[in-house]
Amino acid sequence: MNIKVIASGSTGNCYRIDDGTTTLLLDAGIPFKSIQVGCDFRTSDICGCLVTHRHGDHAKAIPKMLERGIPIYGPAELKALYPKVNYLKALESHTIGTLRVLPFETQHDVECYGYQINSKETRERLLYVTDSAYIKYKFEGLTHLMVEANYSQEIIMDNARGNRIPAFLAERIIQTHMSIETTLQLLKANDMHRVRQIYLLHLSDGNSDAAKFKDLVQKQTGAEVYVY
Repeated sequence: MNIKVIASGSTGNCYRIDDGTTTLLLDAGIPFKSIQVGCDFRTSDICGCLVTHRHGDHAKAIPKMLERGIPIYGPAELKALYPKVNYLKALESHTIGTLRVLPFETQHDVECYGYQINSKETRERLLYVTDSAYIKYKFEGLTHLMVEANYSQEIIMDNARGNRIPAFLAERIIQTHMSIETTLQLLKANDMHRVRQIYLLHLSDGNSDAAKFKDLVQKQTGAEVYVY
C-alpha cells in the first residue's frame, strides 16, 4: 500500500493511498487546490474519497470535489449536509475498484467513522482512525495503520494545570481525541504480526511529543513509524 500524507492536524487532514491500481483519498479537510498539489495534479486518478465526519478540518473540500465528479463516501450526517455524498452504513463492506472498505463507528462529538481498507490486488489491510477517544473493535491481519495519537495525558493535564490551555478545551480533547496511551493500548489489543508501517496522525502541537511517541510505538511494535 502506498501512503502519502498531504495534511495532518487541526488545520486540515488529507491522505492519499493506492494499491497500484485504485487510488483513494482519506478525508478532504484542506482547500482543493492543496489536494491537487498533494496529488501532483493527477486528481483524475482519484476513485473516491472516504470522509470520517463533517468537521471542516476533514470535510472542507467536499463541495469542490463533488463539482469535479470525485465520489465522496461517509456517514449519514455527512450526506445530510452534502446530498451527493454516498452514504456508507457502518459494518457493511463496500467495494471501490480493487479496494474493499469497511466503515465502523468511532467515538467523537459528531457521527464519525474509521475505515478498514483491504486490497484485493496486494492482499494488504490498512486501518485508518482519527478523531476518536477510543476504538471498541479489534482487527486482524493488518499490514498498515494510520491512527491518531493526538496528545499525551501527562502533557495535556500539565498544560491545563498551568493555564497554558483552558480546562474546558483539555476536557473536550480528552473526550473526543485519542491519546498516545490509548493508541498504545489499541496496538497491544490487536493482531500486529503482519504490520509493517504505522502512521501516527493528528498530533497536537502543544500537547504531544513526536519523538517520544515514535520511540514508544517502535519499541512496542517493531514496525516502521512515521509521525505527523
